[in-house]
Amino acid sequence: MNRMIVGAVVSAMTMLIATTPAQAASADPVKALQGKLKVGKGVKFTDVTSLLQDSEKITFLRRSGKWQFGKKGIAASDITTDYNKHTGGIFDYMYSLSGGRTIWVDGKSWTTHPMYGEVPNGKKYLVDPLRMTGSYIGTFSQLVNPAEPATLKVLLKGKKQGRTYSGKLTYAALAKASPWFRASSPLSEGDKTVVEYRLMLGPDNLPRKLLTSHLASSHVADGVEVGDGRFSTETSYSGWGSKVSVSAPPKSQVAG
Repeated sequence: MNRMIVGAVVSAMTMLIATTPAQAASADPVKALQGKLKVGKGVKFTDVTSLLQDSEKITFLRRSGKWQFGKKGIAASDITTDYNKHTGGIFDYMYSLSGGRTIWVDGKSWTTHPMYGEVPNGKKYLVDPLRMTGSYIGTFSQLVNPAEPATLKVLLKGKKQGRTYSGKLTYAALAKASPWFRASSPLSEGDKTVVEYRLMLGPDNLPRKLLTSHLASSHVADGVEVGDGRFSTETSYSGWGSKVSVSAPPKSQVAG
């Protein structure tokens, strides 16, 4: 009898140990994400963007940043971009791009990217009139944001293999689901550009890595020949639910 009791106890403890970690992380990725969307919390990310063309891979854009969550989703972001200039093909079209930093808070944006002219002496930031999250250069990088429940739901409709989801969606579909996309690329609503994606979740069912790609020609006017290359962006996420604070730059550093 004692052996039976001991065996039952050991069996129960084994089941408890085995199931507790699974219970700690929601089996529903959207619910797991919603559990992290708390005011003053956020997540960090890094982007690497390359041109894939003629069996070549030319990495030209790297970003690091963080998102701060608010009551209604992503309330603020701080993104720093390093841009490596190249020549030939579509890079000739991108000649005016450069690296810099963009701070976005509650729909307002301040940037050091010289898209709107040089920053006056003694100042550091220009106000972005389009209120873009990553200035114009950000439209060449990652526009898909799995930190939004509505966007994550769309991505989860793709083909599932383990913790990986893959599929295709258009800019128009992104614009409909994603406030982040609308703020990052405000002139792309209704755009039929197709994005291929592969989203990988971690053991906690939160986004760990996202790979997207789309035709580079979608960035130029009709009739401009830039070949059939693709822009490919790989984004990694870390520190879900960690403390994040993003503030507007001091007025003394802002021109105008």
